[in-house]
Amino acid sequence: MMKTYNHPRACAVLMAAIWFAGLWPTAAGAQEPIERPDAWALYKVIVDRNMFSRQRGAAERRQRDAEREVVTVPDPESYYRLRGIAQENGTFIAFVEDTRRSETLKLRQGNTVARGSIESLDLDSIVFRIEDRTITVAIGQDLLGGHGAVTMNELMQWTPAPSTATGGQPATPAAPTGAEADILRQLMERRKQELGN
Repeated sequence: MMKTYNHPRACAVLMAAIWFAGLWPTAAGAQEPIERPDAWALYKVIVDRNMFSRQRGAAERRQRDAEREVVTVPDPESYYRLRGIAQENGTFIAFVEDTRRSETLKLRQGNTVARGSIESLDLDSIVFRIEDRTITVAIGQDLLGGHGAVTMNELMQWTPAPSTATGGQPATPAAPTGAEADILRQLMERRKQELGN
């Protein structure tokens, strides 16, 4: 004997599945079937981000890793910083530091450095030409007019080193004196009383 179901929810789900599959008959006199969304596109997110899959998130991880592999290399001009300008026998000389080699270059008008050349100088700044543009560089800036790229040597100088005593052992902090010692003693006594000692 065949079992029949007369449940309204089951009927609604079945009708929706037929409609999405495109099997629902078109209205009489209609020229074309009604255009329905692609069923695969609707459920693609479930396949891509299936929480029960062993490969869950693998595509997202691959995309993140590919984005992480993109490394931005600083322009060579960002390693050259204008440290000062002097005048000698009526001509200006720019002192430009190559921070990668820790060398100071003496440059005059027309000298080339990195991918450009010094177009003009005065006591406050230089005009640096790179390709088809000119950049006014003030003292302390890199040749692109910015703060410059940080080198490993500069990073090491800015990192504080742990202080050590003469014997090579880390220095111990000095014992508190005066008011600090009184406050510390009072706190220690209060703690002993709380512990019942």
